[in-house]
Amino acid sequence: MQRARKAYGNDVSQHKSAQLTESDAGDTLQVIGAGLPRTGTTSLKAALEILGFNPCHHMVECFNKPDHSVLFTNLINAKTNPNTTPDELTQQTAALKKGLRGYRAAVDAPTCEVYEELLVIFPNAKVILSVRDSKEQWWKSFNDTVGVQLGFIYPLLVYPVGFLRAQQRVVWAVEKHWAALTGGEIGTKVYTAHNQLVHETVPQKQLLEFNVKEGWPRLCEFLEVPVPDMPFPNLNDAKSIKKNLFGAKVMGAGVWSLYLTLAGVSAFLLIWPPAALKRALGLQG
Repeated sequence: MQRARKAYGNDVSQHKSAQLTESDAGDTLQVIGAGLPRTGTTSLKAALEILGFNPCHHMVECFNKPDHSVLFTNLINAKTNPNTTPDELTQQTAALKKGLRGYRAAVDAPTCEVYEELLVIFPNAKVILSVRDSKEQWWKSFNDTVGVQLGFIYPLLVYPVGFLRAQQRVVWAVEKHWAALTGGEIGTKVYTAHNQLVHETVPQKQLLEFNVKEGWPRLCEFLEVPVPDMPFPNLNDAKSIKKNLFGAKVMGAGVWSLYLTLAGVSAFLLIWPPAALKRALGLQG
């Protein structure tokens, strides 16, 4: 980590290791996924769990555990903010470490945005940079699925739902982080800049650039585990993601409808108190 870049005004090498030392094997993250979302991370998660690195954290955990959304959001915002002190960054990293207790691996966003911080506190972890065939292929896949979360309508619709709002704040933190990395451009440049930074900051002996199309051999060799006697998982979750995001919008729209209905009823009762309404309807003598 000597080459850790002083990105966004913060140098992750300044973490106070005395506060962030590994306490026991149960708290040790053994595999860190540095690959961006939509780089086969769902298949990679399944593969790692088959190989024994389970449970494996994934963005879906932020839907199930809103407190994880908060922890990741706080750390990503801290590392993006040039005014964050090393002590503050250390505190946020320590909080995330506590939240990840029990996980043996972590992939996908938001893990990929804090791989440097995780490697500081888990220095023996192996890092997997999952990739697509090209930056254009990655952007198309991202934009066609989870990219809707970078727009206006989806965040507005889901905002009244607590756990969806917390997860959306993670997305906003990631978007801000990408903008800081690329100089404001959100597109294929994110893929290029992120992957380049991973190669610059992770010791090469601990890093595997991996396309899930490669299957088991290189992955198992890197992780020093036997090749399992089963096909490599091929989980194309694009349809599932679109379905879940649509469901989230429906849920949010339902809550907004409830709020607007209650607001309308309240306003009506302010204008027409029950007694006045009864008189108007001729229900009082």
